[in-house]
Amino acid sequence: MMHDTPSSSRKKALRSSIHLFLMSMLAFIIGFLMSYDAATMQDNTWDIDDVDGSITTLDTVINSAAAAFEDDDAPATTLELLGRIALRQRQLNNEIIREYGVFGKDIFNKINVEKIIQLSPLSQTKLLRKIMIKIVLSRIKNQGNEGAEGSSSAPVFQWVTVGDSSAAGYGNAYSQSYTSILQTTVSSIFQSAGIEFVASNRAGDTFSGMEVAFCTKEMFGADVDVLSWDFMPLDTNHFDPLSNSQGMDPLLFGERVGMTYYPQLPFLYFLGKATGVEMQQQLGALENRGVGFAMMTDALREVVLSVPNGNDNDGGGNLPPVASNFHCNGAIEGVEACDDLTQMYQCYSNEGGECKKVKYDVAKECVDPRYQTPWNDGFKMHRLKGRLLGFHMIEMLRLAALELDLLELKQPHLRDSPLETLDILRNEEEVEGFLFSKTTATTSTNESSWDLLKLKKSTCLNAMSILQNSDQRDEVLPIQLHPPQSSICEEFVPFQTAFFRTSYREQRIRLLEPVSEFNEGREVMYGVCLHASICDAGQCEVDPVPIEDTIITVDTVQMSVHGKHIISELTRIGGCYFLGNEEGLIWKEEADGESGITIRTSNTLFVSSFFALH
Repeated sequence: MMHDTPSSSRKKALRSSIHLFLMSMLAFIIGFLMSYDAATMQDNTWDIDDVDGSITTLDTVINSAAAAFEDDDAPATTLELLGRIALRQRQLNNEIIREYGVFGKDIFNKINVEKIIQLSPLSQTKLLRKIMIKIVLSRIKNQGNEGAEGSSSAPVFQWVTVGDSSAAGYGNAYSQSYTSILQTTVSSIFQSAGIEFVASNRAGDTFSGMEVAFCTKEMFGADVDVLSWDFMPLDTNHFDPLSNSQGMDPLLFGERVGMTYYPQLPFLYFLGKATGVEMQQQLGALENRGVGFAMMTDALREVVLSVPNGNDNDGGGNLPPVASNFHCNGAIEGVEACDDLTQMYQCYSNEGGECKKVKYDVAKECVDPRYQTPWNDGFKMHRLKGRLLGFHMIEMLRLAALELDLLELKQPHLRDSPLETLDILRNEEEVEGFLFSKTTATTSTNESSWDLLKLKKSTCLNAMSILQNSDQRDEVLPIQLHPPQSSICEEFVPFQTAFFRTSYREQRIRLLEPVSEFNEGREVMYGVCLHASICDAGQCEVDPVPIEDTIITVDTVQMSVHGKHIISELTRIGGCYFLGNEEGLIWKEEADGESGITIRTSNTLFVSSFFALH
């Protein structure tokens, strides 16, 4: 007997039809109420004067339509995705109004965001393609084809912050760093697109640019979509990659990233204070070879100075906390540029007034004066940067959805073939990676430095490595990964770790890459990166005093390579030390491919990296 009951497939199809209709109507209504159209969805139109009425009207529509979709499911169409983005964007706009008051609309408008975070059309195409790939992967998962990718979880868009102590957020709570603010700003919007957005804070002050150059993948992971570069210039020779500055030449960073991650080239964000017009032109050569990049410009300062002066009687002190006393007579967070290297060229201003008093906002028992310095950004600047980056990434998500829709309009069959769409986008990525590997490296004014560094492959063992999950006390690697000290302030990041010496006995270190891959007679350069430490009652941590004040010689640090002791003076390059022998810095691989390094140090030093260039 036949029952007049819809089959499960018919129910699903019916539900999908209703779902699509409701989402289409929702996108239309949201667009109408916010004065958007399909081409200019994020126009950032803010009606502050009648904000309560407009929010109430829109929220009523949003709440009544919320059941039309489930965030656990990736949107099936571009229109549905745009509707979700518009919904989340409106919620974010409301949050910004609550945070920044009437100045929210002035700071976070589309024109300002594009002035502050600049990228060329060519680089934008590269970034949008990466996001398009994630959108397509989410559709594949939603259709039950996750087996094609080997994972049933949502695709991850991975952002990694690379930089110094200011970039890391030293002096602030970890949740106050701009990386954390970026994460909280965009995660729900990307989730509504079926994508997990993960922003990882891997910045800190206990490694040098040299370590970043040679240990990129070990430090930041093998699957990275975006790497940000955020270093302060610490000496006048900052752009020489062999200088002793902690920072590194942005151009060298781009070259090493391209070499390390080929054929998939991460997108680069340059947020540091050492970038400028000349550097932007040099980075353009990287862009033409396949590496996309964006830069944060000085327009950020102009935006901050548009907020009322904290020293005015009727000004900055009456604003919401994230905007009040942001600058005092032009001194942002009470700080101005100076010529004092010991202050990283950033000093508290005599005009700083209340601004420098309220630069940091953490619980009293968690204050660490070593890190609450003039050169590290305070919580207001971190929040502003994180929000601006978030608004920018949301706009990139919207544009990626439109680009994907355009691709499917040109090739209609792709709407039902996400795997084919994925192949097209990934092939484009691989072509650019191939182009990078086959073209001449970008030139620099420091040609001798580049000859040494730019084209050499590296093998690295780094204490920050996220690829190492072992106990690290076995026979092959008998060293301990020094954990951060316990603290009552759990919200603070354990900013850095290092290989910490727990005894004076000689310890044998092997590099990560299988030694069998080294050929007999191959020329190799070995290096080690050392840092000072402070120990008290058996507990040791990073010494904030620069390593330059710690004497490191073959007497204080005893090392050997292939059983041969280092008898010549250690050669310092870029903040690390190259190990020499009687013939210089070049070592010949032994017949059995042995790559053993031993080291013995005092308890005032610890090792953060070992690396080999070959």
